[in-house]
Amino acid sequence: MIRQLLYYYSVLGLLFLVFTSPVKAQTELDQPRNGGTVTIGKVAVGSLMFHPLFNSLSVEREIADLIYGEGLLHVDRNGDLDNGLAYLPVKLEEGREWIFRIRQGITFHDNEPLTAEDVVFTYNLYKESRSYDPVFHRYFQNLESIQSVTRRTIRFVMKTPIETFPAGLAALPILPKHQLDRRPIAAANPMSDVTRPVGLGPFRIETWPVHDTVILSANEKWHHGRPHLDGVIYKFYPSTEALQSAFVTRKVDMVEVDRRSNLKELKRARGDVKIQAIQPANRAFSAVFYNHAHPILSDVVIRRALTYATDRTRILNKVVVPGAGEIAHSPIEPTFWAQGGAEHFKYDPGKAIDLLRKQGWRDSNHDGILDRNRQPLRFELLFPRGSLSSEKIVRLIKLNLNDIGIKVIPTPVDQKELVERLRVGSYAAALFIQDFDPTPDDFYAVFHSESIGLGNVLGYSNRRIDRNINFLFGLSEQSRALPIYQQLQQLISQDQPCMFLYFIQTQYVAYNPDFKNIGAPGEALLSPATWYHLLSDIP
Repeated sequence: MIRQLLYYYSVLGLLFLVFTSPVKAQTELDQPRNGGTVTIGKVAVGSLMFHPLFNSLSVEREIADLIYGEGLLHVDRNGDLDNGLAYLPVKLEEGREWIFRIRQGITFHDNEPLTAEDVVFTYNLYKESRSYDPVFHRYFQNLESIQSVTRRTIRFVMKTPIETFPAGLAALPILPKHQLDRRPIAAANPMSDVTRPVGLGPFRIETWPVHDTVILSANEKWHHGRPHLDGVIYKFYPSTEALQSAFVTRKVDMVEVDRRSNLKELKRARGDVKIQAIQPANRAFSAVFYNHAHPILSDVVIRRALTYATDRTRILNKVVVPGAGEIAHSPIEPTFWAQGGAEHFKYDPGKAIDLLRKQGWRDSNHDGILDRNRQPLRFELLFPRGSLSSEKIVRLIKLNLNDIGIKVIPTPVDQKELVERLRVGSYAAALFIQDFDPTPDDFYAVFHSESIGLGNVLGYSNRRIDRNINFLFGLSEQSRALPIYQQLQQLISQDQPCMFLYFIQTQYVAYNPDFKNIGAPGEALLSPATWYHLLSDIP
């Protein structure tokens, strides 16, 4: 699956994990030691898969990060590159060639050494699989060859120079050739990933196949040093209520919290709970995605009317913890340097009705639903099963649209099914959280017509938007890029390819305070590879 869908429902996941060495404590009493297991609770998502080519949910990527670890290079919390599985590369011919040398002593979970052949195999697999990501696919088309020069040296050759190659592609996880080349994985589909994942990360998987529990154990030979925890367990529950109950009864040690009422309930029910605000590792917006092949939702006038008819401010206030989100008018969040130009759709049901009447929509049979040429104005709205926040959002949208004669049919589905239906276009509308960094790459992946069927699950096409996205590539000067960004915001907001709801700016986790070094308040969570118990906490 694509990178933009990898993170489905980031608000329900821990997002990208930051792999750093455990921080040493300052006092004798705060010295970490090996031992203990953390149990992380999640709402059920459906069948899970950890092959990097087919991760479609944030929790899949989260667990896969622990199994497979970093790529050739390490990306720190500031986005800077450092040595990873390999040393920083040597650039030749102004970026047409890149030479990487693998560090010594790195082995897979099955004790097989990492070699250049694994790297070549992995990158050829990514290159051949268009299902991975439209942005990466675009870069891979410029990759002329990948060669193993020696057992530990790899040479990447580009058709044309790419200065950003290390930042764009060198952090991809490396797969074990000795395990995966025994079957036709290059032409794989998700059903082909039937073997136990073997990676290079801080934890190895113990349970396989995966159902409602994932058990990971510490990789004793991890090249960054053994994690302090003995293991990490992920347990899945059918609903938010069941998950919170498991936390209160101490069956799990950490849960994510996305509603103010839930924060209060957890504090009242479990006295020792620690609740911490965290910074999402990725920018994201919540939206109602429309299938542009749908006979009703393909009409821009109807999409605009839907936005006018929806009280998005009420949704934000009723669902999100105060201060944790902000109304979205385009895919670019307010703090971005080129923010501006988007059309703001204020709640105005009267204007929505006027737009629909001008298009010939009337309640001709007096059943409370608008119709035109005997076609009722109704559609199905998918949302993730078990999420109280999602249920609340859909209920508010349904009530708003019902007030102006539009019938919405809410349909809960497992998160995995929702993502798959988005991918294949088997939906009318869906409540979705989209990871989006306002770069040319992400604009290309989500809104460019060349990405239809990949990142562009909307099936959305607009030539002017395509042209503006193409202009952005190669522009390094902000003064030249600014008017293009602002025109993109204007065009996208006018078209309403999806109903932008709000940006996710802060998340919250509730956790057992016995666990230390999870990350500073207000910052992104660290990887469980850095967590530990205090000495006194482990018998």
